[in-house]
Amino acid sequence: MSTPALGERRVNAYTLPLHYVQLIAIVVMAFLVLMNYFTLCVNIPTHPWQWLNIFLSSIVILPLFIVFITLTYIDPAEDEVLAKSRGPRTDFDRHKHTHVITELYCHVCAVQVTEKAKHCSSCNKCVYLFDHHCIWLNTCVGGKNYRMFLFMLSLVVIGSFFLFINSLLQFIGSFQDSSSLLSLRPYYGAYRYAVLMIPSSKAAFQVMVSLIAFVSIVTWGLTIYLLGFHIYLCYYGMSTYDYVVSQRINRTVNQTISQFSQFSLNYQNNSSSKPLKSIFQKRRRSIQIGVDVEHDTMNRSKQSYDQDIFTVEGNHRDSARRLQVCRSSTEEAYVLRGASQIDNGSSQ
Repeated sequence: MSTPALGERRVNAYTLPLHYVQLIAIVVMAFLVLMNYFTLCVNIPTHPWQWLNIFLSSIVILPLFIVFITLTYIDPAEDEVLAKSRGPRTDFDRHKHTHVITELYCHVCAVQVTEKAKHCSSCNKCVYLFDHHCIWLNTCVGGKNYRMFLFMLSLVVIGSFFLFINSLLQFIGSFQDSSSLLSLRPYYGAYRYAVLMIPSSKAAFQVMVSLIAFVSIVTWGLTIYLLGFHIYLCYYGMSTYDYVVSQRINRTVNQTISQFSQFSLNYQNNSSSKPLKSIFQKRRRSIQIGVDVEHDTMNRSKQSYDQDIFTVEGNHRDSARRLQVCRSSTEEAYVLRGASQIDNGSSQ
């Protein structure tokens, strides 16, 4: 992934260098828009239907164009970052600071930030209510542009589906005879097809329309999946970053529990071993697992347990979280307990 030059931060999606995925998205959008106006609309039989097609597609395309430009032009950074004059970049030194953001202060941007801000390494800035860094837009999506992002996805879903249906009907109609209701009789005359308003053969038109249909349906499928995912996140009050972190923690915990379970199974198969409880009373091991989690601000009271407790500590860039895997004293099963944010020096 491209990163800004040393001493700079990305202002918006148009800050160099551009991402190749961003260029692919722009090319696909330009292709579909041009093909809609200069190929699909051109071959519609009657003049009124042409204008109706242009009107219906423009209802989606024009707002999409405005939203896309606005979304990619907005700088979603924290207000303190925007207010601070652009200066030399501060490289993060983990020998001096455990996390990038501690006590709501970013050691890279050198500013105070809000609670759910995150420093994006790709954009080299702290983003307000960070959700994710979108490589298709080459900018971060956060509190300042998230609703606009969802609106853009909705327009892409509607527009790509409209283009797919339009191109599919024209593709089918080009194979029908003149007596069929689905027969495509181009406006410029029978069997006079055009691609980008350039006269072409029927075969060339069919190939181009089938390509439009394919690109449209692929775009629709990918976008509606992404839109559905964000609707799911909104329903549960999560951000994309929160979801990714929770999935990563679940994988870490499952792997840890699996390791303890395998150890217990190996012990049971070894009759000459000492009792399992006595082994862990002599030595309690801490497994350090690096998990990237930020701003876990939950404060819960510490609890004491009668079980043997094995800690799985996550070292995060911006906060600390400690998980506990407990072995029941009466059952050969392992129970996961979430522990609150605990100072690194505190005892279990």
